[in-house]
Amino acid sequence: MLTTKPTPEMIAEWQSVFKAYRPHLVPNKKSIHQVIAYLRQKYPLEVVDTSEALAVVTNNITMNRPFAEKIPPGRDLRPVVFTIPNRDGGTVLYEKQEALFQGCPIMVGLEYETAYVAVEGCGELADELVAFQGLDETDLKNYYLVANYVACLKKNALKAPGSI
Repeated sequence: MLTTKPTPEMIAEWQSVFKAYRPHLVPNKKSIHQVIAYLRQKYPLEVVDTSEALAVVTNNITMNRPFAEKIPPGRDLRPVVFTIPNRDGGTVLYEKQEALFQGCPIMVGLEYETAYVAVEGCGELADELVAFQGLDETDLKNYYLVANYVACLKKNALKAPGSI
Protein backbone atom coordinates (compact mmCIF):
# COMPACT_ATOMS: atom_id res chain seq x y z
CA MET A 1 0.00 0.00 0.00
CA LEU A 2 1.50 3.30 -1.09
CA THR A 3 1.08 5.91 1.66
CA THR A 4 3.76 8.43 0.62
CA LYS A 5 4.44 10.58 -2.41
CA PRO A 6 6.52 8.57 -4.91
CA THR A 7 10.14 9.58 -5.35
CA PRO A 8 12.05 9.35 -8.64
CA GLU A 9 13.96 6.42 -7.12
CA MET A 10 10.71 4.59 -6.33
CA ILE A 11 9.45 5.14 -9.86
CA ALA A 12 12.72 3.85 -11.33
CA GLU A 13 12.45 0.73 -9.14
CA TRP A 14 8.84 0.12 -10.24
CA GLN A 15 9.86 0.44 -13.87
CA SER A 16 12.71 -2.01 -13.32
CA VAL A 17 10.39 -4.56 -11.69
CA PHE A 18 7.87 -4.06 -14.50
CA LYS A 19 10.53 -4.75 -17.12
CA ALA A 20 11.69 -7.91 -15.33
CA TYR A 21 8.32 -9.43 -14.43
CA ARG A 22 5.74 -8.19 -16.94
CA PRO A 23 6.71 -10.71 -19.65
CA HIS A 24 5.94 -13.53 -17.20
CA LEU A 25 2.53 -12.33 -16.05
CA VAL A 26 -0.87 -13.20 -17.49
CA PRO A 27 -4.25 -11.62 -16.71
CA ASN A 28 -5.67 -13.36 -13.63
CA LYS A 29 -7.94 -10.84 -11.93
CA LYS A 30 -10.59 -12.35 -9.69
CA SER A 31 -14.14 -11.05 -9.54
CA ILE A 32 -15.59 -9.10 -6.66
CA HIS A 33 -17.67 -12.17 -5.78
CA GLN A 34 -14.41 -14.12 -5.35
CA VAL A 35 -12.80 -11.34 -3.31
CA ILE A 36 -15.81 -11.16 -0.97
CA ALA A 37 -15.85 -14.96 -0.57
CA TYR A 38 -12.14 -14.82 0.30
CA LEU A 39 -12.72 -12.06 2.85
CA ARG A 40 -15.68 -13.88 4.43
CA GLN A 41 -13.58 -17.03 4.78
CA LYS A 42 -10.86 -15.22 6.73
CA TYR A 43 -12.44 -12.25 8.50
CA PRO A 44 -15.71 -11.17 10.09
CA LEU A 45 -17.45 -8.67 7.81
CA GLU A 46 -20.16 -6.15 8.58
CA VAL A 47 -21.93 -4.33 5.76
CA VAL A 48 -21.70 -0.53 5.83
CA ASP A 49 -24.77 0.53 3.87
CA THR A 50 -24.59 4.31 4.19
CA SER A 51 -24.85 6.63 1.23
CA GLU A 52 -21.61 8.31 2.38
CA ALA A 53 -19.59 5.08 2.37
CA LEU A 54 -20.98 3.97 -0.98
CA ALA A 55 -20.30 7.43 -2.44
CA VAL A 56 -16.64 7.20 -1.44
CA VAL A 57 -16.26 4.04 -3.53
CA THR A 58 -18.21 5.48 -6.46
CA ASN A 59 -16.26 8.75 -6.37
CA ASN A 60 -12.92 6.97 -6.16
CA ILE A 61 -13.81 5.23 -9.40
CA THR A 62 -15.47 8.05 -11.32
CA MET A 63 -12.91 10.70 -10.33
CA ASN A 64 -9.86 8.62 -11.26
CA ARG A 65 -9.43 8.05 -14.99
CA PRO A 66 -7.80 4.58 -14.79
CA PHE A 67 -10.72 3.30 -12.71
CA ALA A 68 -13.38 5.22 -14.64
CA GLU A 69 -12.17 3.69 -17.93
CA LYS A 70 -13.18 0.28 -16.58
CA ILE A 71 -16.85 1.24 -16.17
CA PRO A 72 -18.77 -0.81 -18.77
CA PRO A 73 -20.83 1.46 -21.08
CA GLY A 74 -24.44 1.77 -19.97
CA ARG A 75 -23.84 0.04 -16.62
CA ASP A 76 -24.48 1.55 -13.21
CA LEU A 77 -21.83 1.12 -10.55
CA ARG A 78 -22.69 -1.35 -7.78
CA PRO A 79 -20.50 -0.51 -4.77
CA VAL A 80 -20.44 -2.38 -1.49
CA VAL A 81 -18.56 -1.49 1.68
CA PHE A 82 -17.61 -3.66 4.64
CA THR A 83 -15.94 -3.01 7.93
CA ILE A 84 -13.85 -5.69 9.57
CA PRO A 85 -14.52 -5.63 13.30
CA ASN A 86 -11.71 -6.15 15.80
CA ARG A 87 -12.74 -9.68 16.75
CA ASP A 88 -12.18 -13.24 15.60
CA GLY A 89 -9.99 -13.27 12.45
CA GLY A 90 -10.03 -9.48 12.26
CA THR A 91 -8.00 -9.13 15.45
CA VAL A 92 -4.75 -10.03 13.69
CA LEU A 93 -5.28 -7.17 11.22
CA TYR A 94 -5.75 -4.65 14.03
CA GLU A 95 -2.60 -5.98 15.71
CA LYS A 96 -0.66 -5.33 12.48
CA GLN A 97 -2.24 -1.93 11.84
CA GLU A 98 0.31 0.74 10.97
CA ALA A 99 0.72 3.73 13.30
CA LEU A 100 -0.90 5.89 10.62
CA PHE A 101 -4.13 3.90 11.00
CA GLN A 102 -4.14 3.16 14.76
CA GLY A 103 -7.63 3.61 16.19
CA CYS A 104 -9.29 3.63 12.77
CA PRO A 105 -11.72 0.96 11.65
CA ILE A 106 -10.63 -1.27 8.78
CA MET A 107 -12.89 -0.69 5.80
CA VAL A 108 -13.04 -2.46 2.44
CA GLY A 109 -14.78 -0.82 -0.50
CA LEU A 110 -15.54 -2.89 -3.59
CA GLU A 111 -17.42 -2.42 -6.84
CA TYR A 112 -18.87 -5.20 -8.98
CA GLU A 113 -18.78 -3.68 -12.49
CA THR A 114 -15.12 -2.56 -12.42
CA ALA A 115 -13.68 -5.10 -9.93
CA TYR A 116 -12.42 -2.14 -7.90
CA VAL A 117 -11.10 -2.93 -4.41
CA ALA A 118 -9.84 -0.42 -1.85
CA VAL A 119 -8.82 -0.87 1.76
CA GLU A 120 -8.68 1.85 4.36
CA GLY A 121 -7.08 1.35 7.74
CA CYS A 122 -4.73 -1.59 7.13
CA GLY A 123 -1.86 -1.82 4.67
CA GLU A 124 -1.45 -5.52 5.46
CA LEU A 125 -4.97 -6.27 4.22
CA ALA A 126 -4.56 -3.99 1.20
CA ASP A 127 -1.43 -5.90 0.16
CA GLU A 128 -3.07 -9.27 0.85
CA LEU A 129 -5.99 -8.39 -1.42
CA VAL A 130 -3.73 -7.09 -4.21
CA ALA A 131 -1.90 -10.43 -4.16
CA PHE A 132 -5.15 -12.41 -4.03
CA GLN A 133 -7.13 -10.49 -6.66
CA GLY A 134 -4.49 -10.35 -9.38
CA LEU A 135 -4.37 -8.08 -12.42
CA ASP A 136 -6.36 -7.73 -15.61
CA GLU A 137 -5.02 -6.93 -19.09
CA THR A 138 -5.26 -3.17 -18.53
CA ASP A 139 -3.55 -3.38 -15.13
CA LEU A 140 -0.68 -5.30 -16.70
CA LYS A 141 0.19 -2.21 -18.77
CA ASN A 142 0.75 -0.08 -15.66
CA TYR A 143 4.27 -0.29 -14.22
CA TYR A 144 3.19 0.73 -10.71
CA LEU A 145 0.39 -1.85 -10.55
CA VAL A 146 2.69 -4.61 -11.80
CA ALA A 147 5.48 -3.67 -9.37
CA ASN A 148 3.02 -3.43 -6.47
CA TYR A 149 1.47 -6.79 -7.39
CA VAL A 150 4.89 -8.47 -7.50
CA ALA A 151 5.81 -6.95 -4.13
CA CYS A 152 2.50 -8.10 -2.62
CA LEU A 153 2.96 -11.62 -4.00
CA LYS A 154 6.43 -11.81 -2.47
CA LYS A 155 5.25 -10.34 0.83
CA ASN A 156 2.45 -12.87 1.05
CA ALA A 157 4.60 -15.76 -0.24
CA LEU A 158 2.29 -16.36 -3.19
CA LYS A 159 2.93 -17.12 -6.83
CA ALA A 160 0.87 -15.82 -9.70
CA PRO A 161 -0.59 -18.58 -11.89
CA GLY A 162 1.65 -19.19 -14.88
CA SER A 163 4.13 -16.54 -13.85
CA ILE A 164 7.08 -15.39 -11.79
